[in-house]
Amino acid sequence: MLQNLIAIKLAVMASALGLNTEEWSKPSPAMEAQVQKLESAIKLVGKQEKADEMQKALNDASAEIKKLADSGDKDAQFAMGLLLSNQQGQMEKVVEYYTAATSKGQLQAMNNLGYIIAASSREPEKQREGVKLIKQASDGGLNAARRNMAQIYLNGMAGEPRDATAAEKLLVSASDKGDVDANYMLSQLYLGAGGPEKQNDAKGFELLKKAAKDGNATALDTLGSLYLQGGKVGGKADARGEKVGAIEVKSDPRAAVSQFEELAKANNPVGLRKMGGVYEQGIEGVVPKDFPKAVENYVKAAQGNDALAQFRLGSMYDTGVQLDPKSDRIEVVPNAGMALSYYKLAAQNSMAIASYNVGIFYEQGRGVDRDLQKAFSFYMQAAQAGVNVAMQKIGDSYINGVGTIKDPVAAAGWYSRSANAGLPEGWLRYGVVTESGLVDKENPFYAAADCYKNAYRGAAVLNAAAKEALPPRDASQSDAIGLEAYLRLGSLFARGVFVPKGESPKPDWQRAYVFFKMANDITGGKNKIAADALAQAETNVDASQIKTAEAMIKTTNDEIASYVREVKAKAGAADGAPAARPVTETSVKTPAKTGVKKPK
Repeated sequence: MLQNLIAIKLAVMASALGLNTEEWSKPSPAMEAQVQKLESAIKLVGKQEKADEMQKALNDASAEIKKLADSGDKDAQFAMGLLLSNQQGQMEKVVEYYTAATSKGQLQAMNNLGYIIAASSREPEKQREGVKLIKQASDGGLNAARRNMAQIYLNGMAGEPRDATAAEKLLVSASDKGDVDANYMLSQLYLGAGGPEKQNDAKGFELLKKAAKDGNATALDTLGSLYLQGGKVGGKADARGEKVGAIEVKSDPRAAVSQFEELAKANNPVGLRKMGGVYEQGIEGVVPKDFPKAVENYVKAAQGNDALAQFRLGSMYDTGVQLDPKSDRIEVVPNAGMALSYYKLAAQNSMAIASYNVGIFYEQGRGVDRDLQKAFSFYMQAAQAGVNVAMQKIGDSYINGVGTIKDPVAAAGWYSRSANAGLPEGWLRYGVVTESGLVDKENPFYAAADCYKNAYRGAAVLNAAAKEALPPRDASQSDAIGLEAYLRLGSLFARGVFVPKGESPKPDWQRAYVFFKMANDITGGKNKIAADALAQAETNVDASQIKTAEAMIKTTNDEIASYVREVKAKAGAADGAPAARPVTETSVKTPAKTGVKKPK
């Protein structure tokens, strides 16, 4: 869909909160003064004693910008649209401000409004209307709009034919104007995104290096990963689908660090954040671990409005940092107020997982008064941005009426989304609401059984990942999901619900034994519910049935182990795929529905 393909870039983060007056045409002195106040306020990030002063300055400047916007200042109208775009339930006002600014020729507002119109509609006519606005902003010389139009041409969207040459022309124009992000997009175009007719691996790799040197975050991550770990760039698929002729990049940690250092010295937020990571982790033989330097770089990057640095600092203050548990020294003392401040800044910069964390703070009343409605609002922001645990929270909120109205149907919808986004607990909860009849299914028990099967398989993947982590992580949560999935599946068989519609229930105690036994095995017989369920099943089966059931348990465990291996293999393959991307952790995806056959 269009909204998943257009890579919208708001204003370059050269100024506070995404407002860059250098991109504006003849901004008013009053508006420039308010942006400067926002800049000054952001520089107080990381100074605990200045937290209240920073918030007051932000609030005061925002109030003045609103006054200017309501009095007709085009750039203030754009700014209000941008500032409100990260707040739940404000889209109507965002569109109102952007429309007002667009009518006065404000290019950034025109570009953003075009994106909203195009991405929020499935109607081709509306999408074309949005693209028309983006094109007007592009023709007006806005580099962000040129990049958006290039993306549209590369993918052939909203009625526009795929035209790699038109995309290339726009990106070259933006690059000639010094646009760093255009250089990264050009590198991807030449490395294969533009199709065989445009592929030029050598040129693409040089542009990737240039974009990284100039501070493009994605290019820097990509090139840094290549230098740190080695890899391949470009190449073309042969008849067997294997890449050939790629540029091989040898591991060179010193080159990676040199790149990061150069940007950090220029106070580039991305470079500062990357150096923070280097100092925090250390690179043997290149850079020793230095936690104080890591924090210093993170703080500077956060002051430069780098969302990842803001989030990292938030997590430090959230849990505290003690590098040596045997020592009395604490590097970062837990501070809920500071953690919340950093998470909020990252959330304002559209970092979805930060919005989820802010929701947790409001739900628990940590560093702020408990406010379930605000928690729900932040969870919703994260959920709409694709955070699966936030989707789960929204489902829980609707099912229990916490922070919002009680709406089991809406809850079921969000549980389904979290399940399909890769969360085993989502499958579990969706199974529960399906079994309860809250989801319109022709065979709700079969559908619920599918969900429970997906839940225990997904839990097994998480369990394996937790055990293989260094150091190993706590697997109790995945065990709990598996336990409940086995118990619920066993209960379905014990109740005998897998019969044709209209027939009386026919308990299948042999299959119930299988899943009650697997539930009991997870806890080593320590869970009373599982133990009692197994004992009940044992009274309803004979020795021959138990022998068959034990064989079924072995088959099921073998199937689970095979599934875990399959997921790990796919994750490994994804980690080695296109070298022109940064290396990231591969998210585990749960399987599609598998179907439960009627018991014979």
